[in-house]
Amino acid sequence: MTWVDGVVLIALAASAALAFLRGFVREALGILAWVLAIYVALNAMPFAAAQARRWIQNPDFADPAAFVIVFILILILGSVVARIIGRLIRRSALGGVDRILGLAFGLLRGAALVVAAYIGAGMMVDIDQWPPPVLQARSLPYAYRGAAWVVAQLPPDYRPRLYAPPPDRQPSAEASRVPAQGTH
Repeated sequence: MTWVDGVVLIALAASAALAFLRGFVREALGILAWVLAIYVALNAMPFAAAQARRWIQNPDFADPAAFVIVFILILILGSVVARIIGRLIRRSALGGVDRILGLAFGLLRGAALVVAAYIGAGMMVDIDQWPPPVLQARSLPYAYRGAAWVVAQLPPDYRPRLYAPPPDRQPSAEASRVPAQGTH
């Protein structure tokens, strides 16, 4: 086990613990708040930008400022609603279920972050240049399997190059049920 495995375990544990404490409903509503904030900010841009230009003359500053202000306001409102609903659920008979589902959600979110980091690292740096602690990490084959699955879901024209771990770090026959189609 290398320090990279430690970082992966900390990321998984932190994400799971946070989601357990907050509960699934609050986590899901939090994501919904982000999506809604982006949607509303984009759709309110014509009106918000016109209002912002009344105070900020330069449209290069007024338009982004309008987007950011609307985005933050909707995000704050969504977070408050998520907190209130999450608190109500947590105090109800469903509180335990909400926390357990939150824990599972947190583990999946942590795994998604690890997979995204693997894909991102492969896009930026050739695997031959990865430091030995990364190449020797026990979590590397699992990150690769997850990345191979994600990349296989993308349209062929949008699949990033995905490096397989060194041969001695390849997943076992049992663990490699996910085909790495469209990878290099």
